[in-house]
Amino acid sequence: MAVLSLALGIGANVAIFTLVHQLILQLLPVNHPEQLVLLTARGHHYGSNTGSNSLSYPMYQDFRDRNEVFSGLLCRYGDTFSIGFEGRTELVSGETVSGNYFSVLGVGAALGRVFTPNDDVTEGGHPLAVLSYTYWKTRFAGDPAIVGQKIVVNGFPLTVIGVSQAGFDGVQPGYSPQVRVPMAMHDELPKTPFPELQNRRRRFVQVFGRLRPGITLEKAKAGLQPLFHQILQMEVQMPAFSKATEYTKQQFLAMSMDALPAAKGRSQLRDRFSTPLLALMGIVAMVLLIACSNLANLLIARASGRQREVAIRLALGATRRRLIGQLLVESVILATAGGVVGVVLAIFLDKALLGFLPESVAVLTVSTRPDATVLGFALLVSLLTGLIFGLMPALQATRPQLASTLKEQAGAVVGGTAVLLRKGLVVVQVALSLMLLIGAGLFVQSLRHLMDLNPGFRTSNLVSFKLAPTLGGYRVEWTRDYYRRLHERLSELPGVSSAALAVMPLLADNEWDNSVTVEGYTAKQGEMVDPHMQFCTPDFFRTMQIPVLAGRDFDMRDDASTPKVGIVNQKFASKYFAGVNPVGRHVGFGNNPGTKTDIEIVGVVADTKYENMRQEVPDELYVPYNQTPYVNGMTAYLRTTADPENIFSTLRKVLPQVDSTVPFFEMRTLDRQVENSLVTERLLATLSSGFGFLATLLAAMGLYGVMAFMVARRTREIGIRMALGASAGSVVWLVMREVLLLVGLGVALGLPAALGLTRLVQAQLFGVAPSDGITLALATLGIAFVALLSGYLPARRATVIDPMRALHWE
Repeated sequence: MAVLSLALGIGANVAIFTLVHQLILQLLPVNHPEQLVLLTARGHHYGSNTGSNSLSYPMYQDFRDRNEVFSGLLCRYGDTFSIGFEGRTELVSGETVSGNYFSVLGVGAALGRVFTPNDDVTEGGHPLAVLSYTYWKTRFAGDPAIVGQKIVVNGFPLTVIGVSQAGFDGVQPGYSPQVRVPMAMHDELPKTPFPELQNRRRRFVQVFGRLRPGITLEKAKAGLQPLFHQILQMEVQMPAFSKATEYTKQQFLAMSMDALPAAKGRSQLRDRFSTPLLALMGIVAMVLLIACSNLANLLIARASGRQREVAIRLALGATRRRLIGQLLVESVILATAGGVVGVVLAIFLDKALLGFLPESVAVLTVSTRPDATVLGFALLVSLLTGLIFGLMPALQATRPQLASTLKEQAGAVVGGTAVLLRKGLVVVQVALSLMLLIGAGLFVQSLRHLMDLNPGFRTSNLVSFKLAPTLGGYRVEWTRDYYRRLHERLSELPGVSSAALAVMPLLADNEWDNSVTVEGYTAKQGEMVDPHMQFCTPDFFRTMQIPVLAGRDFDMRDDASTPKVGIVNQKFASKYFAGVNPVGRHVGFGNNPGTKTDIEIVGVVADTKYENMRQEVPDELYVPYNQTPYVNGMTAYLRTTADPENIFSTLRKVLPQVDSTVPFFEMRTLDRQVENSLVTERLLATLSSGFGFLATLLAAMGLYGVMAFMVARRTREIGIRMALGASAGSVVWLVMREVLLLVGLGVALGLPAALGLTRLVQAQLFGVAPSDGITLALATLGIAFVALLSGYLPARRATVIDPMRALHWE
């Protein structure tokens, strides 16, 4: 039983540590990762952004060629590629990178060669590709003949020149590019009709630098500022700033350049999962402490039966140090056995945990196979468990009173100090279990509140999937006709009541905002009027069942040949048109003086969630997709009349009929999308509940063992009491009052500790306070019930003791 307890505790710790190690702690597999930093501009940028910590490509070139603090500077941009080879096309994660990407990182080739600076000189002149080692193995079966062959990337033929070294997944943990292309080819892969490489107002590349020897992070930051401000002064003189206000220019010139440590890379996935995983690490550490308490209790009980043996060995000249060493070896063996079983359990638990991660992350970047670091962690935990929790019982067991112990009968057991120690361990177990149950209750309540939230549209009987015509070789100007044909075809499908398309997928942790000028509204100095944007087809509001509160919906008349129109949500209307009907008023894109407000507001719709269920409802502006300059990828939404999953097979047949070259992906119901948007909340609620139950079970086992020990120790006393006429009820109360005392002390210790610790994860809670009375009461009653039940069983057993046998107990 002790080995099983330890296996559960150690297995839980190893499982969570495996994810913590890979997603949070692991350094990038490159040369001297501690020298890497990520550049990011602080302040008000004048232009557009894609992704976090991004700079424009021309600014990257400026820093690459003129800085004095880096030995090398690379840039990269992650994107989705459509890869075609020998008649088979698939979507994979990809990356456009600077020519010095591999040399700066110190990453070589497993086959062929990787890019050099000479492969990234002429825009559009280097149709080359490098495969990742994993993609080479899985897609091309490790065939070395792939080098020199052509693959089609987004409809553009590229020659494979090599395969990057094994184990290298890039600089963004959680995102594993399968194909890399030189940055010089970026504008050749059709995504937008506008060139991006030489646009200083378009920030889209992440820039990583390797510090020169002797240059610290602080020196690098200081050394970057003069060059950065020279670049800003140069840019502010360009025509793009001709309509900017003096305030905007001053804010732009006040920007600073920061450098962030990047030894572990930079990852949104890490930002999203780090707090939940560290919280779970604390939870499983408590589970392990409870399991270790059971080990200590077992060792104390075993020592009780060996008091006479220990006393004899000491009397015959054995040293106490030698006996302690022997007892510690036994405890370490038990702990190591638990660790071995725990590692096996951890592998299965990690496979279950992968279900909480995005599919691409789980498949490509996270392994359930323990590496040397994880195995070392398991060994260290096992050794420390055996040594620390075996030491106190060993010290206690080797400190008997020789004369009295040698004279005692065979049934004699260890005295009061050991009993107090065992009781103290039970108190700690109850306290830890209570803390875990309170935490689990708070996380479950948070998830329930989020699941009960109304996103502003009805998610049932709603299906979505994404489309990317440009990845199939479409030019951007051709996509509008494709979407028109697709919309018509989807609307005609049996079982579909309405269909629509939108540029921004809902509840996908993504957003598009744009600065606007609102007719009649004067923004305060420094105020950003930048509502979230949505570009959609007619029938979008009907399909999503978003109420139109005033005005009208979009229709097919709203195209490039008619005056521009828009629809705002209720929050936008209340904020910028307080007390005034917004229908008929105007807005315009941009915030420079003189910006045309040429978009007429024709409707007001109800508020909806946008990025995720936690986020507050944003100001939102809807624009018909037929009036946007260009449309690339879109998300289709279908309202069905029956089970939405029944339409999946139909869609897989119909979509290729509209155009077989256009890839579609991420087909799912909106109910599933809501679940995906709450992945961290589900992770915490599910695992904290499971570990809380496990901790309570282990604590119950510990309490049962201690009380059974106490009953055995007091068998003679109980027999005498019963021989003198004590009732069964009084015998039960004799035991249960000790149980109540231990449980009471555990609750008194656990409640304030839980209130303190839950405040550390308050940011993970939603709609419930760390001091929620119902959760505290239910958790306390739960642990009290289980503990009292565990104590009642040995108490009840005490009532069936035969007084005559008890009086002869030895």
